[in-house]
Amino acid sequence: MYPVGELGDCFLLNFSSAGKESHILIDCGSFRNNGTTIPHMQSIAADIKTKLSGKPLDVVVGTHQHNDHLSGYVHAFDTFKAIGAGHVWLSWLDSPDDTQAQAIAGGQRKLSTKLQEISKSLSAINGLNASKAAEHINDVLGFYGLDAPALNSTPVVPQQGLNNLKALGGKQVSYLYPGTIMDLPGLDAGAVKVYVLGPPKDNNLLFDINPGKGESYDSKLAPVLNMADGFMAGLTNFVGKPVAGEPFFPFDQKFEKPRDHLTNPLMINYSDPANKWRNIDEDWLDQAENMALYLDAYTNNSSLVLAFELVESQKVLLFVGDAQTGNWLSWKTIDWAGQTVSLDKLLQQTVLYKVGHHCSHNATLPESLEKMTHPELVAMIPVDISDPNITKVNGWKMPAANLYKRIKELTKNRILRADMVYETDCDPAGAIGQANWGALLAKVDITASKTVVTYTIEG
Repeated sequence: MYPVGELGDCFLLNFSSAGKESHILIDCGSFRNNGTTIPHMQSIAADIKTKLSGKPLDVVVGTHQHNDHLSGYVHAFDTFKAIGAGHVWLSWLDSPDDTQAQAIAGGQRKLSTKLQEISKSLSAINGLNASKAAEHINDVLGFYGLDAPALNSTPVVPQQGLNNLKALGGKQVSYLYPGTIMDLPGLDAGAVKVYVLGPPKDNNLLFDINPGKGESYDSKLAPVLNMADGFMAGLTNFVGKPVAGEPFFPFDQKFEKPRDHLTNPLMINYSDPANKWRNIDEDWLDQAENMALYLDAYTNNSSLVLAFELVESQKVLLFVGDAQTGNWLSWKTIDWAGQTVSLDKLLQQTVLYKVGHHCSHNATLPESLEKMTHPELVAMIPVDISDPNITKVNGWKMPAANLYKRIKELTKNRILRADMVYETDCDPAGAIGQANWGALLAKVDITASKTVVTYTIEG
């Protein structure tokens, strides 16, 4: 696990069996793209190249289109080209030949563009607490490289990262569907099995809510886009461009009644400064953040989820990207094409869980986590509590307190964090933490510079 200095994911998996090796890179990205993070991502790529000693990566994986998972494939692309890759694995949602995927992507692009328009309009409004709403939108659009409201721009960084991955893989790009089982490239057949768990093909689970009857594949995005249109129309009344007709009641100007013209007791009471805490004039602005969070949640839920089984020991390494509820729920109904696969067993045999979405509250399904009961269970959490989106007032709650507490209990405090921030009972360098790790502590290696965290699994 490579600490990226902020929110981000980068995991290098090295497998060896019967004298053969296989090297897998799962994601390489950080949230921001500035003068600090770009060189850091380049240094990570350089370290990966050094560790491989001239060998190519057997597989490079991009789990989903967010900056914090793909930006390294942009900023260090020259290094990755020099390393080379035998295979590139992406989600079926990234396939240019899947009509369902392309329809969904179209709706996603429309919504992100509309949110950029909303952000720009909010920033231009005086007299409302609109700047805070714009900030919330831009925080989320930052995952797409769209935090600056440049209208009609493409989500440059994740899309470019995806394009670079496709170029890196050449003809060996695979778009993986749930229910696929593969042997790990580079090793003998049967040494390591790879199970593709997500993202789901079922729209209900992909969007985690039923789409409208008769809607197209982006049906869940459609009503949110309509909401965004209405929200945008409401904003126009604040910048002198009233909307004709009544398509977006109640925002039409003909319904406006300036407060200073209303002298009835109700409005006098409502306007009393002592009652300001009860005012609702700006509550509608909260819709902007909700729409942006929806776009973010959908993209996380589209994560490619992989389980690596060390066949001889049956131990499992589970990498979920940022999968959210619908993705996790879908695993129970996967069609494994006639092969017998037990989801419960995969979870029970999990010895390494890459915690989803920086340990946010909605990216680990409790019923699945409770089945991770292996006595050697270890969790790796790519979280960094110094990230500005976490440290600011009312910032993102990562790691989520209750989830983090339960992960500690299930792992018996065997947690490895990208930011190296540990409680006493988890710290691999402390006496209490060492006691909790026991014999597994010998498998942990944290470089003195804290630039990489290595954990070895024998299987």
